[in-house]
Amino acid sequence: MKMSPLRFLKLLYYRLTGDTHCAACNFSGKQKSKKVLWTDLVTEWELDQQWEDWFNLREGTYCVNCKCCARTHQLSLAILQVLNQKFGTNFSNLDLAFKDKRVQELKIAEINSLGNIHPFLAQSPNLWYSEFLSTNPAIRSENLESLSYEDDFFDFVLTSETLEHVPDIDKAFSEIYRIVKPGGKHIFTTPVVWDRPTTRVRAFMENGNVVNILPPSYHGSKTKNQSDYLVFYEFGKDLVARCEKARFKVDLLKDKENASLVTFITTKQ
Repeated sequence: MKMSPLRFLKLLYYRLTGDTHCAACNFSGKQKSKKVLWTDLVTEWELDQQWEDWFNLREGTYCVNCKCCARTHQLSLAILQVLNQKFGTNFSNLDLAFKDKRVQELKIAEINSLGNIHPFLAQSPNLWYSEFLSTNPAIRSENLESLSYEDDFFDFVLTSETLEHVPDIDKAFSEIYRIVKPGGKHIFTTPVVWDRPTTRVRAFMENGNVVNILPPSYHGSKTKNQSDYLVFYEFGKDLVARCEKARFKVDLLKDKENASLVTFITTKQ
C-alpha cells in the first residue's frame, strides 16, 4: 500500500526522535502514549495510583507505525523468544518471522484476535484464527470452554486479554492443554495485579445465567453494554499455580520497570 506524504513525514519524525524497536513490525523510533483506563474501571479494580499508571503504560504506550501497544509488543517478544529457541534463529520481529517457511509450517491457534499483531501472524497459512461468537463465515467461532479442535494438534495456542472473560478458567486451561501437542506452548497475556496473592472472582455462571458477586466490570466498553467483555476474574499471582495445576510448566517474561507487563509462556508437559 502506497504511503501518503503526510504519513511518511510523521514516521520520519518519530524515527529521528527515538530509537525504541518494535518487535512486531520492526519500526524503530519514538513511541506515543495515552491514558486508556477510565475512572469506573480503576475504582472497580481498586487500583492504587502506581498500578493505574502501570496499566495505562501497558495499554497506552504504542508503536506509531503498527499501533502495537506495550502489552502486544511484549507478547511479540515472547513469541519470538520461543521461535528462536525452537529453530536456532535470530528473528527480531514478527513480520520477518511469519514470512519464514519453518514458522509457517507450525500449527498455531489464535483464539480471539491478538490486536495489532494479528496481521503479522496471518501471513502463515497454518494459523487457525477464531473469534468468540463470530458471525463472519470467514472466521470460525470458538469457545475456550469447549474447543472444537483435535487433541494434541497445535504447536502454539495464543490468547491475549481473553482469559479474564471466560466463566470457567480451569475448564479453559483444560481445553487448551488438550489441543496443544506435548511440548507445545500456550503463550498469553491477561491482566494480573501481582501484589495480590489471590484471584478475585467477580462473577460466575449458574444455569446459563450470570451471577455477579461484585458490581459488573467490563473491559473495552465504558458504557457497559457489551456482555462479552464482562470480567469474571481479577487475577492475582496465584494464576501461576493455577496454570501449574493444569499441568503446564510456567515461564514468565517480565518487564523490569512495569509490574503489570508480564507474558505467560506455558508448556504442555
